[in-house]
Amino acid sequence: MEEYFVKAQNNYLCNTSYPLNKENWSKYKIKKYDLFEDEKNLNFYIHIPFCRKLCAFCEYIKYPKTNIEIEEKYVNILEKDINKFIETHANIKLHGLDVGGGTPTALEIKPFTHLMQICKALIHKLELVEDFEPSIEGTFETIDDNKLKEIYNAGFKRISLGIQTMNLNILAKNNRQNLETKDLIQRCNLIKKHGIKKINIDFMYGLEGQTLKDLDDAIALVKKMNVEQITLYEMRYNLISKQKKIDREFLFEQYEYIYNKLIDLGYYARFGQNTFSKDEKDLGLSSYLRSRMIDNISYKGFGISAQSKSKIGMSYNIGKSRKSINECMKYNSFIEEDLYLLPKEELLAKYIAISMYFGEFKISIMKEILGEEPLDYYKNEFQFLLKNDYILINQDKIILTKKGFKYYGAIGALFYSKNVKTYLLGCEN
Repeated sequence: MEEYFVKAQNNYLCNTSYPLNKENWSKYKIKKYDLFEDEKNLNFYIHIPFCRKLCAFCEYIKYPKTNIEIEEKYVNILEKDINKFIETHANIKLHGLDVGGGTPTALEIKPFTHLMQICKALIHKLELVEDFEPSIEGTFETIDDNKLKEIYNAGFKRISLGIQTMNLNILAKNNRQNLETKDLIQRCNLIKKHGIKKINIDFMYGLEGQTLKDLDDAIALVKKMNVEQITLYEMRYNLISKQKKIDREFLFEQYEYIYNKLIDLGYYARFGQNTFSKDEKDLGLSSYLRSRMIDNISYKGFGISAQSKSKIGMSYNIGKSRKSINECMKYNSFIEEDLYLLPKEELLAKYIAISMYFGEFKISIMKEILGEEPLDYYKNEFQFLLKNDYILINQDKIILTKKGFKYYGAIGALFYSKNVKTYLLGCEN
């Protein structure tokens, strides 16, 4: 156990991503199946892959903006796929709706308005949970009065905007730019003027060349902006470069530094949690992320490369293998390119990996997935984690300790399936 744990903590593959690669699931792949046939409680995710600039540190599927005709065709296909899914799956109860990317607000105003009309229609058509809170991603330079008006009218009260770092050299190296501080603050005021109540700002730590001084600059900006929510993203190189070595001490130091600064500014979060909120009762998450990470509610993804997960399996839409935009759209549907019916061990490992982002997971959900008592099923793993003070158990919750957070990837790796553990043991760090 100790040997495996040490190997996992030094392996770039071990973070919140699972499986480690698609080959790990090759024996579970099938051609066609309705993963959501017996499910009512769902989240929807809509992926918009277009960006004005392609940031080098972004691991998601994205394409440079080209022309409005491609954007219009893309949104038309989205509408068709969403309507077809709703028509063939009755009695959906929607827990969350996130529109991400890419940069959704990078769309030209005509296709963007169409996208917001699609979202508004499905929000009005479907049954919603009481705490339903849709969210949309964007960048400061791509929002304006017209788009904010459309966002508000569609029912969105939360917007998430990326800044990542205030270090101009790091930004330039990664093909990104930020607006000046005064312009960022002006855009925040514009968002509030349009009735959007929650602004979330994304920052990254662990970027190559990033220093504590850079984090101080980010905190100074947070203080001036006074937004409701902050999300910290650890730079993950596993999907970008296999040559990068992870330094857990460096990552832990940067997280701890910015965590303490945010708490001093009046934000709330448990240590090891990536999301911070000015409201102590708010977890800093949209309802899509809350229900997906904390309560294991299934999610259906629409658009190029979108991921879907049900109680019995997972799928990835066309484009995950980085095909061209035209090749992805030639079917007039963003078809499921990879579809997997998964055993309970794999479903459990995926749930734990997702939960690592939040720093805790639930015994009751583990039991629901496994069909048996998880503290017995993973007796050796839990004994190891408790003995080394990596976790604590609080009623239904398994919570990472401060010590455990440093090695969250290795903790998650203890719950990988036997198949993936064997693969990991054969990997070079």
